[in-house]
Amino acid sequence: MHQSTHSIFIAAPTERVFAVVSDPAQLPRWAVHFCSSVRADGDALWATTPRGQVRFAMRTDRALGVVDFGHLGADGAWRYSPTRVMPAEGGAVFLYTFFRRPGISDERFEAMKREMEEELALLKQLAEGPAVGPARGEPMNSLAQEALTSPAWRERLEAARRRDAEHPLAALRGRFHLPPGPDGAEAAYFCGNGLGLLSTDAQAALAGALDQWRDLGFRAHFEAAPRWLDVDELLATRLAPIVGAAPEEVAVMGSVTANLHLLMRSFYRPTPERHALLLEPDAFPSDRYAVASQARLAGLDPAESVREIPVPAGRPYATTEDVIAYLSTRGHEIALVLLGGVNHFSGQAYDLERITRAAHAAGCLVGADLAHAIGNVALRLHDWDVDFAVWCHYKYLNADPGGVAGLFVHERHGRDPRLPRLAGWWGQRRETRLAMPDDFEPEVGAWGFRQSGPPIASLATLAGALGVFEEVGMERLIEKREALIAELLAHVDGLPRERVEVITPRGDRGGQISLRVRGKGSAEISRGLREHGVFVGTRGQDVVRIAVAPLYNSFEDVCRLSHALEKVMAADDG
Repeated sequence: MHQSTHSIFIAAPTERVFAVVSDPAQLPRWAVHFCSSVRADGDALWATTPRGQVRFAMRTDRALGVVDFGHLGADGAWRYSPTRVMPAEGGAVFLYTFFRRPGISDERFEAMKREMEEELALLKQLAEGPAVGPARGEPMNSLAQEALTSPAWRERLEAARRRDAEHPLAALRGRFHLPPGPDGAEAAYFCGNGLGLLSTDAQAALAGALDQWRDLGFRAHFEAAPRWLDVDELLATRLAPIVGAAPEEVAVMGSVTANLHLLMRSFYRPTPERHALLLEPDAFPSDRYAVASQARLAGLDPAESVREIPVPAGRPYATTEDVIAYLSTRGHEIALVLLGGVNHFSGQAYDLERITRAAHAAGCLVGADLAHAIGNVALRLHDWDVDFAVWCHYKYLNADPGGVAGLFVHERHGRDPRLPRLAGWWGQRRETRLAMPDDFEPEVGAWGFRQSGPPIASLATLAGALGVFEEVGMERLIEKREALIAELLAHVDGLPRERVEVITPRGDRGGQISLRVRGKGSAEISRGLREHGVFVGTRGQDVVRIAVAPLYNSFEDVCRLSHALEKVMAADDG
């Protein structure tokens, strides 16, 4: 029996060469004369070869660099070809030996040698280039699997991974827990506008607070570091730059809708002439319920006193200009304007500075629901002269689900003790709070609107979550977000317009892109994307919402989304 041994030097670390050679999923990329694809069936591996489906196996020893390839012959016997990965100066050497079986002609044996040289050249190119597949034993997402056989998707995936490798913020992704998709690989998670991801920082901070509770009990209020008595005010100081406010204008408390009700009791003071509340189209339902109930509490009919910005036919959102135009003609009837900083449905971002200026000129007060804006767009609430605002922290700031929320009260109101409010003991001046006097004397600013002792576990999680956000800053996050969205929109714009329509404005937006899909409903599209390990949100029957979160989303995520969307829409055609 004759044999032929071939070797090649590869300018890559020995560990990387071994990982590529020992990964069966990589075989179609370099052993092109052996197989065009591979699949796993339980513990068995199958290759699609020129002779049909062939079962194969690998015997490996990482310490010795052994990767022996075997295939199951028609006679039921396993036949192995030994290979070795050996360290060398500046890289590694790969050796491959195959045997001439009975019945193979001289011409065929010489052709096999040439094919082996071609395959080794491909292996060298693969091992020295950017990685596409995971290491052996790790699951592969659907895009990585297709990249094994599709040159076009392979090129796109490699380009995305190069951009990720070169981006200065790429390492931040490693500080977040990415949920697995159905294939076991990390999901491409685009649901941060509903719930952000748990960071290792937040996880550690929560564990630390629980340890303080265990070790100190009640004394943690006075002896923990920091003291539990001070945690909410310390967080207000950290949140103030994110919303563009002074620390005393920010309170960390309550939930979004509860805070909205509290502040509307202070700021919605209707008169017979000026009684209406003005909302954006497609306002978040809880905001609509809240303003309608506030109108009823004031003895008014919501059908008359709750207004909505009219939108021209064919446009799925109201612009800043629409709001200002309405205020210029009907502002004298409006007591309070309440807008989402970023609309939850369309992703439209409003120019709160211009709207506040127009509303104040018309004699209206302005409140904002920033649940979809904080951590997503730049905010300067104090400079914009917004009267009040509310928000949650569990979306783009990645705090705990349903955890403690926040509010803003402009200092001109917060320093006015005559402003009516629904008081609680935590809003009492801190010098006298623990003495529990009979009379309420509010703390200065938004802190005087607090009611109850803060939830320490939730505050701890928020404190941990803010760390990574503060390290990077809004400007750098927006820069990466825009690069990611440019990649996304470039692909979406190439899909059939009759099937997919971007309803988010191209300019006035944050990180959310909303797509109106036609054919199957949004729920079916979302399920199809999840089968590819891509998680998105939906609204209504036909809108898919994609939230790009630059702290953990990558260019590879966007590539995976593009691939999955194309596949799902193509399946929809069938």
